Amino acid sequence: MNSENRIYVPSVRLHGNNDIAMNTRLLLLFIFLVPLSIFAQKTLITGTVSGAEGQVIRLLAFDDFVSRKIISLDESLIDENGSFRLEFDISDTQAAYLDINYQRSEIFIEPGQSYELSIEYDAANQLKSYFDRQGLNFEILHQEENELNKLIWEFNAMYNKFVMENFEHIVKLHDKDRVARFKEEVLINFEDAEHPYFQDYIDYKFADIEQYARLKGEKVLAEEYFNTRPILYRNVEYTFFFEEFFEKFLTTSPDVILISDLIQAVNEEENLQTIRDSLAAVPYLHNEVFRDLVLIYSLKSLYHNGTFKKPQVLSLIREAGKTSSYPEHRKIAENLLEVLSRLDPGNPAPDIELTGMGGQKFNLKSIRGKPVLLVFFRGQQSGMANTFDRLTELYQVYKSGLEIICISMDHNASDYLGLANSGNYPWTFTHYGGNPSVYDAYDVRNMPLFVLIDTDGNIAAHPAPAPGDELEKLIVKIIH
Repeated sequence: MNSENRIYVPSVRLHGNNDIAMNTRLLLLFIFLVPLSIFAQKTLITGTVSGAEGQVIRLLAFDDFVSRKIISLDESLIDENGSFRLEFDISDTQAAYLDINYQRSEIFIEPGQSYELSIEYDAANQLKSYFDRQGLNFEILHQEENELNKLIWEFNAMYNKFVMENFEHIVKLHDKDRVARFKEEVLINFEDAEHPYFQDYIDYKFADIEQYARLKGEKVLAEEYFNTRPILYRNVEYTFFFEEFFEKFLTTSPDVILISDLIQAVNEEENLQTIRDSLAAVPYLHNEVFRDLVLIYSLKSLYHNGTFKKPQVLSLIREAGKTSSYPEHRKIAENLLEVLSRLDPGNPAPDIELTGMGGQKFNLKSIRGKPVLLVFFRGQQSGMANTFDRLTELYQVYKSGLEIICISMDHNASDYLGLANSGNYPWTFTHYGGNPSVYDAYDVRNMPLFVLIDTDGNIAAHPAPAPGDELEKLIVKIIH
């Protein structure tokens, strides 16, 4: 892979994380809602992966940028020659993720297009923490000159270089002229690139600079990038700028609503109208469609703030979705409720198919009537033998009323057998069967991960404490 223009180039962020970041409405709303294409078109990705034969490659995307609910567009088994084929229908240009065992890289896909990729996979990354894994390195073969990924990668390379060389001038000295000259250079360099997604990508990347470096005030930014433009539900840079602009908006804007009034409206009254009225009074939120989106996004941020009661916040999100006049926002609210609460205590434990040490397959839902402790682990992790020894002590006390299932997330099933057979452990060992949906079902990021399920098959604790007094208290509470 020696072509600088073809190899995936991620964009650096001045702030925030690198996560990346969506119905046609009435004609009167077209100025503010970007309509999705009426007809989905077949899109194809083929190629080869070195070092990942027998693995599953997935193409993932966010169903919407607020909830960040992950959906799978397609998946394929990588054959013995390293080949794969992904085929799916999409109706609009969007960012997606190529994923092999949670090694991911972003790719921009367009309806009706075909892509041929060459991907490098590093199996050693599998042993690293979810947050420490490197992205996949890939190349798009036979790229046309103005192919969207090529344009974005070239721009990212320019942008990254500019930010790294001029960070002090941008952030500390607020050098507007320097940014303006760079923007002019970018526009000249890409003057023949007329792709709407790419043009918006550039615009909102500069909006991010202007916001973070305080080159423009919030009212000016809102008027320039929000009030006079449509909502770009699928554009990565638009969604990132939106998130940064409205981060903790309700809790850090006393001119919008006092924190005491907000606490009362949420925790005591569950009064959505109070929040709606406060947002409606903000001059740059005069557009009803945009304000409705800000409302739902702001409620999401309250859920993660310990000051506000989660059941009440969920209730307000549910009400905001049901009363929204906009189909896209109703979908966002539904997704948000699912993402925020699906692994909360009291919700049904996701069913997964597991493979026993003898090769037999069974489903988790087949185990009912007693608490179940799931332990997601890797056989070669340091400290697992000590963890299992402590788990044995716990199991000996509660074995008549507790089921323990240890789930190996090792790439090769044989990698956990040595550990499983070393201690005469009295519980069930299984393997995840190479199915990446097991990671998604229980949000497995760091291991070991403990999950406690009650007698009715509902989540009791996710994550549960490691073996010790706190875990024992939870088990006793469920049993009795």
